[in-house]
Amino acid sequence: MGGTSRSAITQANALARRGVVDVRLVSVTRSADAPHYAIDAGVAVDYLADVRQDDPRAGRLSRLVPKRWDGQFSELTDDAMVALGDLDVDLVVTVTPALMAVAVQLLPLATRILHQEHRSSADRVGGMEPLLAFAPRVSAVALLTESTAAWLGAELGATAPELLVMPNPLPVSAQPCSTLESMTIVAAGRIVQEKQFIHLVRAFEQIADDLPGWRLRILGDGPLREELLAHAAKVGLADRIELPGAVPDMAPEWAAASICALSSKTEGFPLVAQEAMSAGVPVVSYDCPSGPRELIEHDVSGLLVGAGSKAGLAAALHAVASDPDLRSRLGAGALAASRAYDADVLAARWEAIFSRISMGETGGDTPTRTPVSPMDVPFTREGMPVAIPSATPTEARAEALRLAVAAADAGGPGWFVMPTHDNPAPVVVVPAPHRAAVLARLAEVPDHFSLLDPGDRGWPERRMPARDLVAALRNAAPIRVVLEPWPRSRGQRSWLGEDAGVEIEFWDQLPDGTLVAPRPNRWTRQVPPGTPVASVDVAGVAVPTLELMAAPTPSDVTFPIDVVYTWVDGDDPDWNAARATRAGSDAPKEAAGQARFRSRDELRHSMRSVHLFAPWVRHIHLVTAGQRPAWLADHPRVSLVDHRDILPTDALPTFNSQAIETALHKIPGLAEHFVYVNDDVFLGRPTRPELFFSPGGAAAAFVGEAPIGLPGSAHKPFLQAAANNRALLRDAFGVDITHVMAHSPHPHRVSVLAEIEERFPDAVARTARAPFRSPTDVSMLSNLAQHYGLITGSAFAADARHAFVDLSNARVERHLKQLRARDHDFFCVGDHHDFAIDTERVDAALADFLAGYFPLVAPWERSASEEA
Repeated sequence: MGGTSRSAITQANALARRGVVDVRLVSVTRSADAPHYAIDAGVAVDYLADVRQDDPRAGRLSRLVPKRWDGQFSELTDDAMVALGDLDVDLVVTVTPALMAVAVQLLPLATRILHQEHRSSADRVGGMEPLLAFAPRVSAVALLTESTAAWLGAELGATAPELLVMPNPLPVSAQPCSTLESMTIVAAGRIVQEKQFIHLVRAFEQIADDLPGWRLRILGDGPLREELLAHAAKVGLADRIELPGAVPDMAPEWAAASICALSSKTEGFPLVAQEAMSAGVPVVSYDCPSGPRELIEHDVSGLLVGAGSKAGLAAALHAVASDPDLRSRLGAGALAASRAYDADVLAARWEAIFSRISMGETGGDTPTRTPVSPMDVPFTREGMPVAIPSATPTEARAEALRLAVAAADAGGPGWFVMPTHDNPAPVVVVPAPHRAAVLARLAEVPDHFSLLDPGDRGWPERRMPARDLVAALRNAAPIRVVLEPWPRSRGQRSWLGEDAGVEIEFWDQLPDGTLVAPRPNRWTRQVPPGTPVASVDVAGVAVPTLELMAAPTPSDVTFPIDVVYTWVDGDDPDWNAARATRAGSDAPKEAAGQARFRSRDELRHSMRSVHLFAPWVRHIHLVTAGQRPAWLADHPRVSLVDHRDILPTDALPTFNSQAIETALHKIPGLAEHFVYVNDDVFLGRPTRPELFFSPGGAAAAFVGEAPIGLPGSAHKPFLQAAANNRALLRDAFGVDITHVMAHSPHPHRVSVLAEIEERFPDAVARTARAPFRSPTDVSMLSNLAQHYGLITGSAFAADARHAFVDLSNARVERHLKQLRARDHDFFCVGDHHDFAIDTERVDAALADFLAGYFPLVAPWERSASEEA
C-alpha cells in the first residue's frame, strides 16, 4: 500500500466524520482479509474482485485497461468492473489514470467524475496516455501542485477540464512530535528505482565518518531492498544503515527521527514528507518534479538540493545533522507548515468542490484555477518585444559573461569558469550555497537577455525575463540556468538566437569545501579547495579557470584558418566586354552566360556572415580580376588578390571559376588551412573551426546527395568536371568516386593542393588555361581535392546542415522564408539563366532576405557616404 491509497482512505474517513455526504470506497481488488489502513465505520467499502483465490481470468489481459497503462488489470477485473455501470451516485472520484479511463467508459452518463492525480505527471512513464486521453472527458482533475496543474493545462490546451490544486491530507490520528535528538535519518517508501534510495545510501556513506552515532533508517519493502543491504555491507555500514521493511504505523517512526530524507527521481506531493513535518521533523529533499519545492520551504522547513546530486544531498544532511540549532529551527518551520494539511480542513474544502461539481457547476469561490503554463506566455513563443542589440554572437556572449561573472562575484568566492574549447558555451561554476545570491543578482540583467531554466531532471524547460524566472525559482534548487539574448524578437528568430549565451552551473559543496559537479564534464567530478587556478580569455573577457581547463584539449582546433573568396563584378562594362570578346558567339551560356556573373550584393552579405558567425577566421583573401567592391574599405583582416598574382600570364584573362581554383593555394601569405567560399555561399549560424577541420588538421568533406552519373551522361559543366575528377582518381588509386560535393564552404590545406598539382600536372594546367568552363576541366577545390583527401587520409567525411536555394525556382520565396528559421550551418543561393518568376521580384526578395538575415555591418565595409 502506498501514498495514493492512504490519501484516499484519509479523505474518506474525514468526510465520513463530518456526516455531510455519504462516502463509499470502491476497491477493484481485494487481496487481504483486512485493509492495510484503518477505515472509518461510516465509510462503506465495496470490493469488486477477490484475488485471494486462484481464478484463470486473473492471468488473461484486460480489454478495458491495456497493460502499458497499468499492469494490475486483467479479464477478472474487467468482469468485476461491469458493476460500475449500475452505480447510482452523484460523483465518482478516481485516483489513477487507468481507473479514470474505466470510469469514463462504464459509469452512467449522468454521473460526474472528478479525477485526483497523485503522481508527478510531467515526468511519469506509465499512465501518461490514459491521463491525456480521458482527462478532457471528466468534470475536473485535481492535482497536488501548481506545477503539475500547469503542465496538464499546457498539454491539454482548450480541451482541459476544470483543474484544481489540492494537497494530500495528513492522517487523522494525533501525531507525536520528535525531540530531534535521536541521531536518526529516516526515509520511507517502496524500495524501487524511482525512489533512488541508493543515492541516499551513498550520500550517507560520504558523511558517516563525520557523524559518529548517526544512523540511516529506510522503511519499506520492494525489489531493490536486498541490493541496498548488500551495498551497506560492502562499504562497512551494515550496522548504521537499517532496512527493517514495512512498518504498520509511521507515527512512532517520525517521532523517533531527527531528519526526513527524500531522494526520489519524481514525486507528486510526498506524503512521507508531510507526515515527517507534522512531527516537527525537517526534510532534506531533492528538488525533483514536482512536489518537494511546493511542500518544503528551503531553509525554513527543510533544505532542497539539486535533483540527482548525491554530493548536495550529503552536504545538506551533514549540515542539518551537525547543527542542532539549524535542525531545531527547520523542525519548527516544518511543524508550522504541516498545519495546512489537516485532514478535516481539507475535507471541508472538498465538500464544497464535490457539491458544486455534482450540480454541474464550474468555477466558484473554492480554491480552483485553470493554470497557464510558464511555457505558454506570449513572449516564449514570439520573443520579447525588446530591441536586439547590434552585436555579434561573440559580443553578446561577452556581455552575458560579464553579467554572469558579476553575479558570481556577488555570491562570494570560489567560482570559476569552464572555457568553451569546442563546447557550445562557457560555464560559470558557482558553489551551490551561493545560488540564491547569484540568482538575485541575475534578476537585474538588461531586458534583452532572457534566463532559461533548461528543464534538467524532468522539469519542463522555461524561458522568461530574468526577474520573472528568478521569482519562479525562489524556492527551488536548479542545477543550472542559462543567460542569453532572447532567441526570438518580434516574432522572428534573431541572429543572436544561438551560441551567444553563458551557462551558470551550481556545484554542491561538501563539508570540506570540495565542489562536486552536478553533471558530467570532460575534466573532473570534484574540485577540492586549493586547486590551482589560472586566468583565461573567453569572448574577450578575462576570467579565472582551473589550470587544467586552460590548456587546449585534443578536441580543439588551434591552428590559424583563413577564408578565400573568388568574385568578379559582373556589372563592370570593361570586364564584360573582355568576356564577350573572349567567349565569341559559340560559347554555351552554362559556361559563359551573364547569369554566371550576375551580382546581387551576395559577396557583401557572405562576408558579413563570416564576421557574424566565424570570428575565429584569421584573414580573408578576396580573389578578383583587378576589381574592388565599392563598399569594401581597407582593413587589416581583408586582402585583395589579383588573378595576375596567382595565375600564369597565358591563362589570362579568365572567366572560369574552375581555372581560378587551380591557383588559390598560391595566394601569398595564405594559411596552410583555409576555407574556400563562393560569393553565393553563406554561413547560416555560429560555427566553430572544428566544423571544418579536425584538431589534427584534416579537412572536412561535405559530400552532397547528387550522383555524378554514368560515364558520358554529364552535360552540365560541374558534372563534366566531376567526371574528369573520377577518371583521374580511378587511374591513380583504382577508386571510383560517386558524388559531387555539397554547395558549401570547402575546407582545404595548401600542402594537399600542391600535392594534387604535382600529381596531376597536365589536368591542372589544362584547366588553368581554359578561359571558360570546359569539358576537359577538373574542379580542383570544389570536388577533386575533397575526394583525394578522403582517399589519402587528409580529409574526413563530415556532416553539416546545409541548404541550396535555386533562385530560378518558382518556390524561391518560400525557400527563403524557411531559411529564416536560422537552423542551417550554411546555405547557397544559386543563380540561373531562366527564371520561373520575374527577376526583379527575385532580386527584391533576395535583397530583403539578405538584409534581414545579416543586418550587422562588417568592420571592413565603407559607410554609406563613403560608398557614394
